[in-house]
This record gives sequence, C-alpha cells and structure tokens, in this order.
Amino acid sequence: MKIKYYELSEIYEIPLKHFLPEGAVTGFITAVHGFGGDKESSAIEALAERMTARGFAVTAFDLPAHGTSKADGYFCTANCCLDLTAVFEHACRLYPEAERKAIFATSFGGYVALNSMDALPADVRLVLRAPAVDMRATFERLLPVTLDEYKRAGFVEMGFERRFNVPYTFYSELCEKDISRTDMQREMLIIHGSKDDIVLPEHTARFCEANPKARLEIIEGAGHRFKGKGELERVVELAEEYMTAQ
Repeated sequence: MKIKYYELSEIYEIPLKHFLPEGAVTGFITAVHGFGGDKESSAIEALAERMTARGFAVTAFDLPAHGTSKADGYFCTANCCLDLTAVFEHACRLYPEAERKAIFATSFGGYVALNSMDALPADVRLVLRAPAVDMRATFERLLPVTLDEYKRAGFVEMGFERRFNVPYTFYSELCEKDISRTDMQREMLIIHGSKDDIVLPEHTARFCEANPKARLEIIEGAGHRFKGKGELERVVELAEEYMTAQ
C-alpha cells in the first residue's frame, strides 16, 4: 500500500490522504471521518489496508476546520457535502475505468453522506459506520453549554485533538435537515454498536424502519468507536464484503 498526501483546490484547499494499491486500481472508496475527527482515522487506515489489497484506492480528506484544513470559517453541513462530492468526483476523474465505487462514512460523516445522496450515482456502495442519522439530537447531547447559551454566544468551542468554533448557524442547519425518518430509497450497509452512547441505537433503528433498502448490522457490545477486541476488524470485514459483493 502506498500513501500520498496532497490538496484538492476548490473554493478552499481540501487536504487529502490517498491510499493506493501496489497494482492496478479496480475500484475506489471515498472515506469521510466523523465530527472532530480527521483523515488520519484508524478505521479508515484499517479499511485501506484491507481494500488496497483488493485493488481499491481509498481517498480520505479533512472536512473544514478538521485535521489540517485551514478552512475554519467554512464549516457547515452544506460545505461538508460539497467537499464530499468534490473528492468523489476527483476519484472518478482519476479512475474512470473503476468497476466499483463506494463511500465509507463515520458518525457525522454518515450524516454528510446521506445529505449528499442526490449528487452521488445510484451504483455507489454506501457503508455507514455509526451514522448520526439524527444529527440534531446527537449534537444537542454533545453540547458543553445550554442551547440558550449557545445561541447568545453565536458559537461554541468543540472538538478533540483540534478545537474549533462551531457557529450557531450549524445547529440551525441541523434543525432544517432532519433526515432521521427520511426514506433515501437507496441500498446501504449500516454498522452500529449495541452499546453506542454517542449515536443512540434507537436512532438507527428508527431510520432503518423508514429505509427498507438499508441493511443493518449490529455488533454486540461495541461502543461508538469500536475499540473492543475484534470490533474494528469486524467493521472492516463487513465493509469489504458489502463493497465487493456481486
């Protein structure tokens, strides 16, 4: 597996991490990290190690205000969706003969992917790991202040290794873009841990009730980050199976 770092120039620079197989590219995956994460995700790395051996290229990228992105002022759901679409289309240009195209998205990245469905071809294999299908409710539970305090201040500082200001307009977007009961009319694989305390399992169950084409795989005992023994490996196995199935 080879790794290449570079930037995709759009309205702002989108930092990319490109995993390449040693031989010919037969398919590609666009990978989207979660809220507060980045392109160095261990889950994306594990997936890339497995899928490059199958001839897939994997492209991860940093959302605005995440990782090494310098586009802090551009953070919003709409721009995250535009970035996903831009990176996917970039891969289409690089690999026009690719037989398989897929999206692998985690948590908030899953919410971004679901909000990008109109821009993605129908044959794209969609794998969502603990997707924040009710992102408004998830975000409200993560807020370190009350909603009133958030609204008065106009922003709140959040994040993990990298902290950034999340504008109140982001929350307003989440209120307007409630997809928790929307039938996307798309086939997809959703992988969720039964002990997830960030994206609640009942949110995923409700979403799947509205999406009869979705396949739900529950990993018993797993939390949001799938850090238990064998849990991440199982995520990768399920993703590989789904992305390569005939």
